[in-house]
Amino acid sequence: MSLVTPLYFSAIQANFYRGSQPREINIPFLVTLGLKYIVSLTPEPLTEDPSMGAFCREKGIENVFIECNNEKGPKDKSKTKVKRKKKPVPIDYDVVVQCIQFLIDKKHYPCYIHCTNGELVTSLVVACLRKLSYWSTVSIFNEFLTYNSSINIHERGFIENFNIQIDIRDLDMKDKVSWMIVRANEVSESKQKEAASLNKKPNTAMKNIGGFPGMLPRLNFHGVKS
Repeated sequence: MSLVTPLYFSAIQANFYRGSQPREINIPFLVTLGLKYIVSLTPEPLTEDPSMGAFCREKGIENVFIECNNEKGPKDKSKTKVKRKKKPVPIDYDVVVQCIQFLIDKKHYPCYIHCTNGELVTSLVVACLRKLSYWSTVSIFNEFLTYNSSINIHERGFIENFNIQIDIRDLDMKDKVSWMIVRANEVSESKQKEAASLNKKPNTAMKNIGGFPGMLPRLNFHGVKS
């Protein structure tokens, strides 16, 4: 039996893959990945597809559904036309934050992440993830253009301005994936309390990464186990 990959399939990290929404024809290939989780950045859960739902149940794969707008979905002509301001990009930062909070735990791998067609939504999320690995802007945009024909000013701005604080709670640090790098100022809540009890200031020195301090997202760990 021939193995057919989902469209735009590729590896992001070891045991972490990306692509388009998988179909029944892709199931034999997905079996070879030994997946534990599938993260769906789509309008509907992957399990709405009967064949994919049966596959996930049979293999014990958990589907993590983060609702996102369809990138190039068919228009419903039966609905009354209402003028709405088009969003510059199809997702908000909240989608990226939810992905990071899930993907930071190494117990959630092997994992496959996908949007409807494997292009824009997945590329935006992966581009933001790359900032946690200190990829250069040039490298991030080059990878983005591998899966998209172009990048507009809104998409570029979405990636460049992703520098928010992300709360990570109750994570055993030995379970943190190595490719999400912790900066010097990302002090856990427990460490701050410990420093306060000793009348010491926690080490919050910020590294200057690529000459742009403060332009990277920051992970705030709370209740972590070291």
